[in-house]
Amino acid sequence: MRLSTAPAFCGIAVGLLLPVVGDVAAEAGRTGAEEVLSATRAAARFAEEVKQREADYGIYDPKTGEYLLSVGLLHQSEGEHDKAAEALQRALQIQRVNNGLHDAGQLVILERLLKSNIANENWDEVDKNYHQLLWINRRNYEPGDPRLLPVIQKVGSWKLRAYRDSLLSQNSVATLKETAALFSGLVAILDEEYGDGAPLLVEALYGEALANYQLAFQILSTPVDEFQGRGSPYRSQTVCTPIVLPNGAVSQSCRVIQTPNPDFHVGKQQSKDLSVSARIGKAGRMLKRIVAIHEADPELPAAERAMALVHLGDWNLLQNRRGTALELYGRAYGLLAAAPDSEERLAKVFGQPASIPSLRLPVPEVDERLEEAGKKHYALATFDVSRSGRPRNITIIEVHPPESKAAGRKAKRSIRARRYRPRFEDGEPVLSTGNTIRIVL
Repeated sequence: MRLSTAPAFCGIAVGLLLPVVGDVAAEAGRTGAEEVLSATRAAARFAEEVKQREADYGIYDPKTGEYLLSVGLLHQSEGEHDKAAEALQRALQIQRVNNGLHDAGQLVILERLLKSNIANENWDEVDKNYHQLLWINRRNYEPGDPRLLPVIQKVGSWKLRAYRDSLLSQNSVATLKETAALFSGLVAILDEEYGDGAPLLVEALYGEALANYQLAFQILSTPVDEFQGRGSPYRSQTVCTPIVLPNGAVSQSCRVIQTPNPDFHVGKQQSKDLSVSARIGKAGRMLKRIVAIHEADPELPAAERAMALVHLGDWNLLQNRRGTALELYGRAYGLLAAAPDSEERLAKVFGQPASIPSLRLPVPEVDERLEEAGKKHYALATFDVSRSGRPRNITIIEVHPPESKAAGRKAKRSIRARRYRPRFEDGEPVLSTGNTIRIVL
């Protein structure tokens, strides 16, 4: 039977600190009220206590874990995150050994450990910590318990950030599949707890749609040879060679050889196309649900309803359903035009062409953290966007490095492959010219 009193667990873990804090206060009193113990001195003192207790009681003594937790917190308060992470990791291990792998007292230590690992940019450890956080919560709650919601949301958001910024050593597709599964589970819990039309679902549905969009684009860029084709990559073929016998007669010498199966490559391409289509389809279903939730609840903000319509319009435009897309854009335009700050909102959403889908974490065309002193190839281009969202008249005006002819060709291919939400005026799509974009290659 799983526990259902997890909020108390945090109090248990925090309680580990109380004896240690008392020791600090006592030490401060012995040295005089005017003298304040610095975090560095306190950490050094607790480190000595840890060594002594390990010598006297062994490395897994519970009291040793309490002191290690205090050492970690003190180092953390001083910004010494390497030392903090080391102490907190040891405290976490002692907590597990003494209280079991499922013990929720680990959660407070894990939250603190996450803080230091993030500060150290130790992203694989951060990912491991988030998995531990989710696993412990799942062991202490029933699968559909609504108290799992904030944890799943937190881990799913981390996974999206890890994908966006390429933080993890694991394959990007694996990261996105985990993300999609997390948000799918979150949606299932919300459906069960609040019903399939609850406004609480909107954020989770957007998360699942985004994960599936990104998966589709990742699959699209995966070489076709990495997909499984239908049947065998080879087929048998009988090859015969004429042989003249001693008596002058001619016979045939035949053997069976393996030759490439031309249909197998077609099968791989179909497999890839189906995978992309499945993910795009899932994103669309989520976006349709979001629109339905907004339309069923007039109390929800009109601006949010408008953006739900815009995102669904983007999806339809990607599917070449231009008529449906324009109808959705028109409804969104009307809602935004009626808003108090209509001019600003319309300019943001419809004032210039937008690469679609716009539902994605912001991945800028130029990542200034990565583009350092010519270490990146890039191209600067201008282009027009038609009323239907098609890029036209692409002109490369700058490439870096200047001698890189390939950069310009790649940039043109990249722009041609995109679809754009067109610029609108007075509720109607219009041609926009002279748009500028920088593509990092």
